[in-house]
Amino acid sequence: MSDLIFRPLEADGFDLFHSYGPLPASGVGARDLPFDELGYRSDWVWVALRGDEVVARAAFWGPPGSEHPFSLDWFDPGTGPDRIEVGAALLRAAYAALVTPGYSSPSGARPDFHLFLPGDWRERPDSLADATDRIEAAAEAGLRHSVERLNLRWIPEYGLPPRSTRLTFTPADDDGTVVDLLARITEGSLDAWDRRTLAEKGVMGTAKETLADVAGFPGGRGRWRLAHDASGDLVGIVMPTRNSKFATIGYIGVDPAHRGHGYADDLVAETLHIFTAEGEPEVRDSTDLGNTPMAASFARVGYRIIGRRLIMI
Repeated sequence: MSDLIFRPLEADGFDLFHSYGPLPASGVGARDLPFDELGYRSDWVWVALRGDEVVARAAFWGPPGSEHPFSLDWFDPGTGPDRIEVGAALLRAAYAALVTPGYSSPSGARPDFHLFLPGDWRERPDSLADATDRIEAAAEAGLRHSVERLNLRWIPEYGLPPRSTRLTFTPADDDGTVVDLLARITEGSLDAWDRRTLAEKGVMGTAKETLADVAGFPGGRGRWRLAHDASGDLVGIVMPTRNSKFATIGYIGVDPAHRGHGYADDLVAETLHIFTAEGEPEVRDSTDLGNTPMAASFARVGYRIIGRRLIMI
């Protein structure tokens, strides 16, 4: 280990990062876009060097204009017999440099690690081995498992579901109404982020943070909708928006008093009609593996699983 150097790239030094070689053939770590289109900053991309050879690499990401990286979402610990130790040492060095006293991001006290995986990664020996290397190296660097999520995609070719005939939708443009509804939804949420933030910040703190986070997406809040039943009761909310690459649902939830009626299907269907009317070619979403009701709703409406994402914090 004493022969290793850990450092960020110099400006326009991405050729060094790419000299490591390609991603594993197992599909672990694979992304939908090429590296150069994902918006990485050179000073947030780190390599482990043994002489002139890159033996491990890690890329941290943050949205344009952010002061700090939000996540680690590209990590290759190497292939040598000491790959777990090398990968962990690289992450420790990078985190020590990037998580300064003034660090802040929606992820928490430091960037979380997003490991992109094939949908069947546990059933394939090659994928399981490559994923295990990355998980063990991250764990040795001090990160811990948080949640595994299903990555989902919908395109018009899958079929546009019918619009709800039992709910009516109005713009979600009043912050007070939105926060009050989010507070009720959060208390019974199966979403890991909701539950973790609830434990840290309480009901109202979580609701206000959700509002602020989704309002900060590039897509804005013009598509957000409140859902009302035939009696006029407010039953749920959906926040269609855009991230830096795709149309997506920033948040969706049904008031606990109105759960059990399949209203999530209506909320997702309304979203797809909004995006289709705007000409969006595809919609990308995700949900926790443990949030089986939401996963089932996405499946009923027509989404398909295109992979998984394991998150460590």
